[in-house]
Amino acid sequence: MIMGFFLMFVQVNRVGGGVLASELSHSYSLSPTVIGVVIGSMFFAAALVQVPVGLMLDAFGARRTLVGLSLIAVSGMILISFASGASGLIFGRILVGIGHGASITGIYLLAVAWTSPERVSTVAALTIAVGGALGGILGTAPLAMSLEIFGLGDTFILLAGASLFSSFLIWKLIEDRKSSPDKSNVSEGLAGSFVGYLEVIRDRNLWPIFAMALCFSFPFATIGGLWVGPFLQDLHKLTSVEAGGIILVMAFCVNIGTFLYGPLDRVFNSRKWIVLSGVMIMIVSLLMLSAMPMASLILVTVLLSLFSIASPIFVTLAGHARGYVNETRSGRVLATINFLGVGFIFVVQFITGSLFELLLNLGYSTAIIYRIIFLAVAIFLFFGCIVYSFSRDVPPDTMESKSKV
Repeated sequence: MIMGFFLMFVQVNRVGGGVLASELSHSYSLSPTVIGVVIGSMFFAAALVQVPVGLMLDAFGARRTLVGLSLIAVSGMILISFASGASGLIFGRILVGIGHGASITGIYLLAVAWTSPERVSTVAALTIAVGGALGGILGTAPLAMSLEIFGLGDTFILLAGASLFSSFLIWKLIEDRKSSPDKSNVSEGLAGSFVGYLEVIRDRNLWPIFAMALCFSFPFATIGGLWVGPFLQDLHKLTSVEAGGIILVMAFCVNIGTFLYGPLDRVFNSRKWIVLSGVMIMIVSLLMLSAMPMASLILVTVLLSLFSIASPIFVTLAGHARGYVNETRSGRVLATINFLGVGFIFVVQFITGSLFELLLNLGYSTAIIYRIIFLAVAIFLFFGCIVYSFSRDVPPDTMESKSKV
């Protein structure tokens, strides 16, 4: 419950990009490229800190790491509240990205510590689904309303205070127990820690999973977190609050998907094919949106919802990757996955933002530009899917058998 409460405020910053993009366009008169940099900078920063985050999680435990980094995120939110231009907004978002860089991995490792191996995905998925659903609610229509009523400054001050309170609850009420510092990790030193990272990176079994790791986060972050708001306002003539309502539906669907993904690996005794199925659903949904961007609002909402339900593949992909490594390397392999996935958000958001501005300057209509953006995201997913298809599956019953040996 406490970790779900903490994740709720993390998700406001992650999911709220689509709402924030409209605010930045109207209030700060920023170009699409600059907006893409502002929104994506948080994810870029979160990616860059994944190497030290992985070391910190393995060496100091999830509780200390989450709370310590959260203070950096709070300072970033305060900076955003006082920002007067793009530079202040970007720096604030960078601090938020650093501070929230361990959130999902930390929750997953706490699930590893407190549950049996075959139930880790289910427990982690449930926690992420509940916290993510609440954060998705706050980060869409309510965030749009708060920005209209209170403005960006007061909204982020309130968000900073709530985040600080959730961190206090973790420090006071959460025990690391099994996830407390591992003696072998603490004693190996900095050089040994990086050797452990190199061992993870050199494991060729993980390379196809790393290819899919590039794709676990950017699809929804790019579509739902950046372009859906402007898309709905430009082509379907919705207000920011109305568009925020549809983004809310999408965020809610993401968390339904997270909840559904949790037990699927045990139901079908596979992780690889669950991930591949989800990615194919995303690709088909995006291709249909690219072909019919001006379809009825109901059909567009259905396609966006289906895309959102299929998008949260992280818990299943993380379980797949964890099946290849020793428990003392769990933090590092998950941090590597986060580095790739979160970092690629910035890359894709920058590419699509630059593409939008370039095509707009060349005289293309917004309808054609949004078609190209949907198609581009689908193509990125398709290539990741091809590489990942060469991976070897690690079914949950295999891990359960190993844990009993």
